[in-house]
Amino acid sequence: MSNLANKTEYKALNIIARMVKEFERLHYLDMTKIDDFDATLARNLLESIIHSNGFKVNYNKNTKKPLIKQQ
Repeated sequence: MSNLANKTEYKALNIIARMVKEFERLHYLDMTKIDDFDATLARNLLESIIHSNGFKVNYNKNTKKPLIKQQ
C-alpha cells in the first residue's frame, strides 16, 4: 500500500486531503445510519493523519492547494 518512512510525504498528505474533501459530497446523499457512521469515522481518521503532520484541510474553493500549514 505504501512505503513506510519516518515522515509522511507532502504529496501523500495532498492525496488524503482531496479524499477528505470528497467526503463532503456525501452530505447530500441518502445513507443508512451505520454507513454514515462508518463514513464519518473514515473521514475523521484521514483528517487526523493530516493534523498529526501539522496541516489542515483547505476548504477554500478559490485555491488549488488542498492543505494549509497549521500555525
